[in-house]
Amino acid sequence: MTTRRSFIKGCAGLACACWFGSALDFTAKGGEVDKKPEINRDEAFALQWIMELLDSLDKNNLSDSQLRSIVKSTSQAHHDLLVVSEMVKPYIGKPTEFIEFLQNAWGWIVKDDITSRLLVVDENKPVCVCPLLKNSSDKLFPALCYCSEGFAEKMFSYVYEHPVEVTVAASVQRGAPSCIYHVRY
Repeated sequence: MTTRRSFIKGCAGLACACWFGSALDFTAKGGEVDKKPEINRDEAFALQWIMELLDSLDKNNLSDSQLRSIVKSTSQAHHDLLVVSEMVKPYIGKPTEFIEFLQNAWGWIVKDDITSRLLVVDENKPVCVCPLLKNSSDKLFPALCYCSEGFAEKMFSYVYEHPVEVTVAASVQRGAPSCIYHVRY
């Protein structure tokens, strides 16, 4: 049985992403929709709670700086899930090699303007890659883009070995064909 305490601990560690993604991961086949996986009552509550929170964040006329402040820090959970510090370890101090990795392994398009110390990073995918919204396109949650900013900021800061500033210039959650970041290093 999931208690409130274990639910909060699980979400803090992003343990909820596994069932959250699978709960949203159902596809149309032959004109029929596959049944979504069964989730227990506590999981259904947590899923609805997160969706309501995201919806509320987007509807409550908060300023960009307020939304950014609330959502950006949540990126730590995704970093912990992927153990990003270990993943980028071979690229620390080697941004050119990291950019090659992003282009070759992840299919990203990266343009580096060395003069202005600006990377323009395009995820080059027509879907939001956030594990919370895995394969879901029913509803847009633009506030989640601030989590992506935090994720990219931490990742590139490891590589550049100093703090960088990342902003989402365009995103699928905001109606663009792919997610594009500006990384000021």
